[in-house]
Amino acid sequence: MLRMFRMSVLLAAAVGLAHVGIFANGSSMPSAPSGGGTSSLPSMTPEERAIAAYKSGDEHRIKGKKFEDEAAMKKGADIEKTLAKAKSEYQKSLKDFTSAAKFNPQLAPAYNGMGFAYRKTGDYAKALEMYDQALKLQPGFPDAIEYRGEAYLGLNRVDDAKQAYLEILAADRKQADTLMAAMQKWITDKKTNPAGVDPAVVSGLETWMKERGEIAKETMAMGMSHGPRW
Repeated sequence: MLRMFRMSVLLAAAVGLAHVGIFANGSSMPSAPSGGGTSSLPSMTPEERAIAAYKSGDEHRIKGKKFEDEAAMKKGADIEKTLAKAKSEYQKSLKDFTSAAKFNPQLAPAYNGMGFAYRKTGDYAKALEMYDQALKLQPGFPDAIEYRGEAYLGLNRVDDAKQAYLEILAADRKQADTLMAAMQKWITDKKTNPAGVDPAVVSGLETWMKERGEIAKETMAMGMSHGPRW
């Protein structure tokens, strides 16, 4: 819920609306046209078209993630079929997010969405470009930092992924935990299929993660030892 509200605030700021609350409850958010297009709404401003396209793209992103999660529960040929559905949704989301950015070049979440779609369809280098643009427009954007960290992992840029984790840790612990989980998956995958990655790099990241985990436990314990502050 907090993440949705944060995104609502960010979108409202991007299109220059005076009252953020209309995005929080969704009552005044323009409805996305069927198929993600906006040509049938000539009366809408470019900013409103950007939001409509963004909403459509995010709906496709959510559908794609759902198919991707379902694929993990499938067996045999059903895995590839479900992943193909996920890829199709991600491609649709990319088209919509690209449209959103064209209508409103200052809409940081649109670039973040493009980065997500590029990453999910395997173009990690292009994904990094989009995340960098999102962060240029909205410095400290937690979602973009976490997603960029996962893109670094896709390119086996472990040190950059570590830096992304440290950067986001203080700002958004939930996103930091998400990136940490992605790092753990990367380690598991590389132990099974190194794909040219030096085993020492894999074990080094694993050791680093254990150290970070211990530091997190100590920090939590210190916080609890002080008791409640009034």
